[in-house]
Amino acid sequence: MTTIPDNAFDNLLENAVTKLVQEKLELLLREEIKNYISTEHQGPRTSLNGNYSRTYQTRYGTIDALQVPRDRKGYFQTRLFQPYQRREGWPEEAIIHMYKGGMSTREVAKFIESMFGTQYSPTT
Repeated sequence: MTTIPDNAFDNLLENAVTKLVQEKLELLLREEIKNYISTEHQGPRTSLNGNYSRTYQTRYGTIDALQVPRDRKGYFQTRLFQPYQRREGWPEEAIIHMYKGGMSTREVAKFIESMFGTQYSPTT
């Protein structure tokens, strides 16, 4: 019987979930811009103008190349996230709940560092 090391299995599962989330987000974005161009847009006519790539952090992992569609005139703005938002709002909510629950800012900073692998100062 062949066994898969825990670390390899964890990475495989995380990559599969992240890829699934990316595919579903991109599907939602494509449908949203189609609906926007065909029914919602008022004013000068616009059309699809390809995609741009962006990094987006979700609770399921970081998506390095999320393809966000755009229109030729630059009017389209998705409702899934704000223009310069790079991650879901859950980390901010979690930090607020941790702080309200009695964790110090240093403990919160250590938790965030362990989650995302980047270092944050206690004041941040």
